[in-house]
Amino acid sequence: MALPIALDYRPALLTAAGIGRATRELARALAADGGVELHLFAHSLARARCRVQLPAAAFLHRLPIPGRSLPWLSRVGLGCDRLAGSVPVFHWTDYVQPPVSRAKVVLTVHDLAFVRDPTWHGANATTLRERTQQAIARASAVIVPSQATAADLRGLAPDARVHVVPFGADHARCAPQSPHPLGGRPYVLCLGTIEPRKNHRALLQAWSALRGERPLLVVIGRIGWACDGEVAALREATRSGHVEWRPDVDDDAVWPLLEHAELLVYPSLWEGFGFPPLEAMQLGVPVVANDIAPLRELGDLSFVDATNPAALAEAIERTLRDETLRTRLRTAGRAAAARFRWRDCAASHLAIYREVAS
Repeated sequence: MALPIALDYRPALLTAAGIGRATRELARALAADGGVELHLFAHSLARARCRVQLPAAAFLHRLPIPGRSLPWLSRVGLGCDRLAGSVPVFHWTDYVQPPVSRAKVVLTVHDLAFVRDPTWHGANATTLRERTQQAIARASAVIVPSQATAADLRGLAPDARVHVVPFGADHARCAPQSPHPLGGRPYVLCLGTIEPRKNHRALLQAWSALRGERPLLVVIGRIGWACDGEVAALREATRSGHVEWRPDVDDDAVWPLLEHAELLVYPSLWEGFGFPPLEAMQLGVPVVANDIAPLRELGDLSFVDATNPAALAEAIERTLRDETLRTRLRTAGRAAAARFRWRDCAASHLAIYREVAS
């Protein structure tokens, strides 16, 4: 018998990557599994920013209810579980959790970067920490996407019931023989929101230190928070002709750009999981990445201390020049990415939902 559960689906409608990607792909895989009666909580005044094909087997609950009214509605018995089909299990997928009335709660914690280094999130770090601690205390089960995030969470909440469930990679795909998006011009790609943790400044310093003729660096990422310096540096770098910044790119453009890149460079200082490197591996693109524990869990990348611009520049040059290394990274990357499947992620979630419901 299918178990009625609800996901907070709002991130899937508001952001293309990151938490939005995880929520959207999980919902699609759960709907395909058939073991759940899937309800999508999407009540909001905010307009959808992403073009989303909803799973046919899911029930969308979306009325223009302002988020600030949800606590009041909960006090009169209309929590988000009641507003999404009176489900027995509600899954909080983001760092802003709508209140529930009676349902058991499952919580996803994507990362705890705001605990590792509060400066990465500025004034929001304390609020994020307090809200996350309260959500962990309320949840019957907590899901994280990596062993590294599980270790961080146990340091914050030692008594939490933590389940490690990696996300999938098989959403990254291109049309057969998609044309080169830059007319054949070689380029290196960097994907990620413009924020201090993503380490764009070190990347730009490394790029300016590359010797000889260099390919174009294409940076894809929306403006995030506490990033005035990064934005100024990016705008200055684009004037050189060696850097191009695309703040707003949808999946129809992202996948061809990723597939045809010479390599993906990912200098992020910390991650909970690391979608862009895994997506590059899925498409057979070599990856140069900062040497951090969460990315080590993904597989064989070209790791470097990305806090050192000179070392990062050397790793980029080596990975661009060494065809033997590039072939090894492509082959190993595809093999590693094949282990990350959304159907497996959904099956693990379903087992957790059933355990919580019982």
